[in-house]
Amino acid sequence: MGYPMAGHMATKLSGRCLVWNRTAETARKHSVEFGSVATSSLSDLREASVVVMCLPTSTEDVVVAEQLASSLNPGACVVSCTSGEPEATRGLAMRLFDSFKVHVLDCPVSGGPRGARAGTLCCMLGSEDEASAERCASVVQSFGKVVHTGPVGSGHAIKAVNNALNCAHLLMGAEGLLALQNFGVDPDVALSVINSSSGRSLQTEVRLPQEVLSRRFNYGFKLPLMAKDAQIAENLLKSNFSGAELLPAVTRLVQQAAATEPPDSDYTRLVATLERKAGTELRKKGGSSS
Repeated sequence: MGYPMAGHMATKLSGRCLVWNRTAETARKHSVEFGSVATSSLSDLREASVVVMCLPTSTEDVVVAEQLASSLNPGACVVSCTSGEPEATRGLAMRLFDSFKVHVLDCPVSGGPRGARAGTLCCMLGSEDEASAERCASVVQSFGKVVHTGPVGSGHAIKAVNNALNCAHLLMGAEGLLALQNFGVDPDVALSVINSSSGRSLQTEVRLPQEVLSRRFNYGFKLPLMAKDAQIAENLLKSNFSGAELLPAVTRLVQQAAATEPPDSDYTRLVATLERKAGTELRKKGGSSS
């Protein structure tokens, strides 16, 4: 995700776009492809006014941001496009501003690899400082549409709930299709009806036909990362709506799938957990099912 996002920054924004990656060859490749400037050390970013991070978890966010902050000028901004933990981000923002007067903003994105390549991501920008938010929005809008979500951490909170809902829609759609298939209905026919009716969603319109019925399972977002986001959503629910029942049930299924499927599995393989319970695989009519 971060690779094409930085590509849009390099090609659409004025000034130099410096890129750093834990794998130096990736940064060098990016500079050749997009005209960015590869750097070998975080300290090379010391003159940057806006630094955008796209890392696997909040753990990496904290390590990189804390290492970087002492090199930045007061007033600089560090933007986390990681799908991170809201409370961890809030804590990081407080520490870096108190110690270095560096602003931390969260800006997770949604839209997947295709959206990143096309520059059409939904960017959820949370900030404690309006001026910093406006400055960073002018950078972030190079790879998507910016929505100001509220204080720092709010973007990460929304992203976690969004991904839990993503899984919920996928699992509920698959559960219904498995029952219909066992009843003798072609899942492809069922989807053609559902997608012309009120029960449709992105999952029934795109993910289920393109990734599940095809048995491709290759949308481009790994199941362990989705499980991480689902756990963040579950923690948010525990702290802010302890009576919630539906989304916690979904997040438990996601954790179960992540513990069962191979670690490099696409998140759409969530459906395999339900298929094993149903004793059959979802396929278009004419495809064999076990």
